Amino acid sequence: MSLRRILRIDDPEDLKILKTNCRAVKLPNRELKRLITDMFETMHDREGVGLAAPQIGIPIRLTVLGIPAIWEKLEDGTEVEVSSAAEYVLINPRIVKMSSEEIVRQEGCLSLPGWYGDVPRATWVTVEYQDLNGKLRRLRKVDGLLGWAIQHEVDHLNGILFTERIRDLSTLRDLSKELEAEEAAQRQATGAKVQVQA
Repeated sequence: MSLRRILRIDDPEDLKILKTNCRAVKLPNRELKRLITDMFETMHDREGVGLAAPQIGIPIRLTVLGIPAIWEKLEDGTEVEVSSAAEYVLINPRIVKMSSEEIVRQEGCLSLPGWYGDVPRATWVTVEYQDLNGKLRRLRKVDGLLGWAIQHEVDHLNGILFTERIRDLSTLRDLSKELEAEEAAQRQATGAKVQVQA
C-alpha cells in the first residue's frame, strides 16, 4: 500500500491528464486490487469522499468512494448512527438515468484542495458499473452525498472538472483558511476532523 500523488487542476501538465476521456478497464485484472487499495488510502489521507484513477495519473475508468457514517443528535444529547459508513469501487461506471431536478451545493475536489464553488447536480442518479469480478451491478436512484460524489467522479472519468460545472464562477473561492480554523475548533470540541472533497 502506498499514497499516490494527486494531480492538480492548476498544474498545466497535470491538467492534460485530468482532461482525458478515460479508457475502459479490461477485467479480470489482478493489478487492480493493489491500485484500489492505494486509491482508498490516498483518498482517506486527504479526507476525501471520492477519488478517480485519472486524479492519480492513470486514465482508466475506475473510481473509489468512501461515504462517512451519519450521526444524529437526540434531545438528551446522545448521538445515534443513522447511516453506516460505506465504501464503493466502481469499475467502468456509467450513469444511465438521472433526475431532471437539480440541487446546487458547495463542491470541492482533491485536485484543487481548499477551493469550493456552487455546482448544480441531478438530485439522484442510477449508475451501472462492474465489480472486480466483471459482474455488472447497478445502484438505483442514488441521492445525497453518494449520488453527488458519483456524478463528480464519473465526470473525472470523462475529463470534466467540477470547475466546468460551476455556472457562477464568483462562487469559486479558496476556503482553506476558513476550513483550517473550523477543523481546529472541531478537534478541540470533539477530537474529530470534518471535511468533504471528492
